[in-house]
Amino acid sequence: MAYFAAMPSLSITTNAALSPEAESALAAAASKILSAGLEKPEDYVMVSVQSHAAMRFADSEEPAAFLDLRSIGLPGDLNPLAQALTGAVNRHAHVPLRRVYLTFANVPARHWAHGGGTFA
Repeated sequence: MAYFAAMPSLSITTNAALSPEAESALAAAASKILSAGLEKPEDYVMVSVQSHAAMRFADSEEPAAFLDLRSIGLPGDLNPLAQALTGAVNRHAHVPLRRVYLTFANVPARHWAHGGGTFA
């Protein structure tokens, strides 16, 4: 059963030094994961990747990543998305799983706009 999830947006920030090709590969993998996990066409999915960020976690500058997913509507069980997105960051940016953090925000439709108007 599909649920309303207009234009999910995922921001990936990492201190890993990724090439433009690696950033693109990570964005593409994350887009496919979101499309499948949120049951939405990739046409509705936005992913941004910022590498080379100044980032410190657990008193270390070893590779780390922070992911922020915002969407109108999210599934009840977020573990499959968390596992898949964390795995993609691990594979494409070589960030250890234990150094990847994610947030999930279910944004009210009245707080999300596209093309000059909100979704509510």
